[in-house]
Amino acid sequence: MSQFDQHIDILIDAYKSSIEQMTYLKVIGTEKRQVLKEKNILQFAHIISYTDFDKKVDGKFVLTFNSVHDALKLASAIAKRLGMGKFEQIGDDSIDLLNEFLNVVVGRTISDWDGIGLKVKFDTPVFKKSYKSEISNDLQGYIIILDVEDPEAKNSTEQIILRIDFGEKSESTIKGKKILLVDDSRVMRNIISQTLKAEGATIKEAENGEEANRIHRTFNPDLTLMDINMPKMSGFEAIAKIREYDANAKFIILSSSSRKDEIIKAKELRVSGYLVKPVEPEQLIARVSSILD
Repeated sequence: MSQFDQHIDILIDAYKSSIEQMTYLKVIGTEKRQVLKEKNILQFAHIISYTDFDKKVDGKFVLTFNSVHDALKLASAIAKRLGMGKFEQIGDDSIDLLNEFLNVVVGRTISDWDGIGLKVKFDTPVFKKSYKSEISNDLQGYIIILDVEDPEAKNSTEQIILRIDFGEKSESTIKGKKILLVDDSRVMRNIISQTLKAEGATIKEAENGEEANRIHRTFNPDLTLMDINMPKMSGFEAIAKIREYDANAKFIILSSSSRKDEIIKAKELRVSGYLVKPVEPEQLIARVSSILD
């Protein structure tokens, strides 16, 4: 998207200046390319999510590497500038330094973005050993590759990769939907409920299958999230009861395991989805959205 070109150029400048100020490495080349609808597994990813204050654009900054060696190269270069020792393996200290590096890049970027009208807030960095990039019709991905060299080492050109995703937020398929949440854990209900309410859903809660069956009759939810193992009446029993008067009711099973017998039973009851607890918010939203779409 051409409207993102200026944003990317600002990011590249922040990226280069951060490298040169936080390490002894010298940037000798820059490559920028756009990637669309790609599905890659990224190694050793440091991720910062962001959204603008008008909630029209959101996405992620992802600092990633081709290998462990490349990750350690940058972490050690930062450590050298700080008077610390060289890293031999990925650990808490190297992760913290690379997270801080990404924080600096992002902080400088959004400060300059603010000057051209894109006011952004961002989350704290998260480290993942394996990160699967998303696929979306609305997602625009850019990869920025910096060629760097260590002036003290001959013929030691390395690559450092930064990925930026721009996603244009569309109307949530969850907004305005009625969802019945059934789980005997109050803590679990609260976590899931808050996630779905933030997406605009109307939530009713039940702590067992009997209560779920009673609420379902009058609430008529668009979707029910049903725990399996509960007192008084199990989730499977409750689904069977609800099916007697609402054959088209939609269900997502919530389970603390992924046992084969549970999956088979869920298929027999024609449930729409199966999630293993604890459920990550992004995974929950994606699954619920796909069923309500």
